[in-house]
Amino acid sequence: MKRVLLIHDLCSVGKAAMMNMIPVLSVMGMEVCPLPTMLLSTHTGGFGRPEMLPVPGTYLEESLKHFQREQIRFDCIFVGYLGNTEMAQTVSGLLEMDCRPLVILDPIMGDHGKYYSNFDETYKEALLPLLGKADLLLPNLTEAAFLSGIPYSECQSEEGLGKVVEKLRKMGMKDGVITGTKAREDEIGMAVLEGNNMKICKEPEIPYHSHGTGDLFDAVLCGALLGGVSLEASARKAHAFVADCLRAKAVEAGEERAGLPFERLLGKLV
Repeated sequence: MKRVLLIHDLCSVGKAAMMNMIPVLSVMGMEVCPLPTMLLSTHTGGFGRPEMLPVPGTYLEESLKHFQREQIRFDCIFVGYLGNTEMAQTVSGLLEMDCRPLVILDPIMGDHGKYYSNFDETYKEALLPLLGKADLLLPNLTEAAFLSGIPYSECQSEEGLGKVVEKLRKMGMKDGVITGTKAREDEIGMAVLEGNNMKICKEPEIPYHSHGTGDLFDAVLCGALLGGVSLEASARKAHAFVADCLRAKAVEAGEERAGLPFERLLGKLV
């Protein structure tokens, strides 16, 4: 059984972050070992201001030392929501370990051309050292633009996206999947980046939006990849699962802030 160290935030209500990724990875046959960066009463979209408790960076450092003393090994380290510059710096230092496993980074900080309310340029700068330490980068188009320094408005075309990818590679990115690219109004795309190759995968867009989709995408992709599936096939599998969840949510017509009814669809991943 593959073992994943999941460095991410933990929300009690709203179906996001760890609460989406743990059940998905578990049903795909992975042992998930959560290492929270921040505790929240809800996710940050639609529930007002949540109660937030940042986990001290020393907790992560001492936990990893404990794992090393006990010779606990991981097949993958997934790095998600870090929450502040101090935690980003801590995790960057921790990833300088010898013989580290596959490292997957989702640089969570914005969408639709804007930073999330609690992030800014300073946080983006703190994430930059992580680019060269991750084996796989999973930004959305906004995050890819911010990291590259190329204006979001210039990244909408395939030519503009190519410039972003070229810049990220020069900054240390190895492989990656950039989600949220668009070719037409009724399509949603993603750029799969392996070595020097970029392939744009396009799918029909589901006319419904919800919180937690990125976490579900990350979890399915991670689980499939660790199961021996190629990066492109893993990304397509992840996109298909998220699309199924969005369709189910659209039929259900519940509150957007409540997240996706993914639990009922986990059988598709077995």
